[in-house]
Amino acid sequence: SGCCLRPFSCELGPLSRPDGSAAFLQGDTSVLAALYGPAEAKGNRELPERAALEVLLRPKVGLPGVVERSREQLLRQTCEAVLLGRLHPRSSISLVLQVLGDAGSV
Repeated sequence: SGCCLRPFSCELGPLSRPDGSAAFLQGDTSVLAALYGPAEAKGNRELPERAALEVLLRPKVGLPGVVERSREQLLRQTCEAVLLGRLHPRSSISLVLQVLGDAGSV
């Protein structure tokens, strides 16, 4: 029925290379998240007072478009609100999200 939430699950640490990772599943929508950092910021990405956060949202197929860029900005702003970036000045943190399946819950 249309009144119920789709079942949600999360698996922590499915990837070994990133500093942190998680797989999210809601109904038939699945997203894999990888977190890298904090690491030394390169070039103009360095912020003297806090960590620079980069969020990349990769669609299941094709290149990121306007919708993905808008979602990246929303996710970055949301994460920056809870991230203790001042503990890691002049560093960078990257969050990469790969959509594996999109049934409307992204």
